[in-house]
Amino acid sequence: MRDENSTPQTMGQESIPTRVLGDIGSIKALAHPLRLALIDLLGQHESLTAADAARALGATAANCSFHLRQLAKYDFVEAVKVPSRREHPWRLKYLGITVADDAGELTNGFNALAEQMIATVVERFRTYRRFVAELSPDWREVSGIHEGTGWLTVDELRELDSLFGQFATLAAARTHGYEVIPEGARMVDIAKLVSPLDIREGA
Repeated sequence: MRDENSTPQTMGQESIPTRVLGDIGSIKALAHPLRLALIDLLGQHESLTAADAARALGATAANCSFHLRQLAKYDFVEAVKVPSRREHPWRLKYLGITVADDAGELTNGFNALAEQMIATVVERFRTYRRFVAELSPDWREVSGIHEGTGWLTVDELRELDSLFGQFATLAAARTHGYEVIPEGARMVDIAKLVSPLDIREGA
C-alpha cells in the first residue's frame, strides 16, 4: 500500500518521526474534511479519544471513531493501548507530513488537501483577529500577517524552508513530549505559503 517513506529528524536525544507521502490514495484519504480536522486536533494534543475529538469538533463519537480508524488504515494515526480505559485514545504517528515531488502536486487529491489546509489556516487567523486586542504587546508584535513580494532564488527559498521546518518541528515536538515546553511558550499556528508569481515566464 505504501509508496511513502518516513525519515527521522533528530532533535536533542529523540527521533522525530516524519513522513513523505508518495501514494495518491493516502493523499486523497487525508483530504477528507473531518479526517484533516482530526489530524489537526491530534497535532495539538498528545492523544485523544474519539469522544474527546467529537466534543472538540462538534461531531459524533461514532463518526470520529470511524474516521480515526480510516486514518489508522492509511498509517496516519495509531491507537494507544491503555488497559485501565474502556475507550483507547489515539495519537499521531508522524509529527511532520509532506508530499513527495513525484506524487503529482497537480492531482485532484493534492488540490483538495491543499484547499482544506488553507481553509483551516484562514479560519484560525480570523479567530486570532477577533481576539488580537486581548494579546499582550509582545505577542501582538510577533503574530499576524508577515507578507512580502520580491525576488528570491531557489537556494534562498530552500534556506527559508529549512528554517521554517526547524521551528515547526520544534513546536510539534514540544506538544508530543519530545521536548520540554519552556516557560512563556504558548500554542501557535504557523504556516508558510510560497507562490512564484511569474509561473508562465519561468516555469
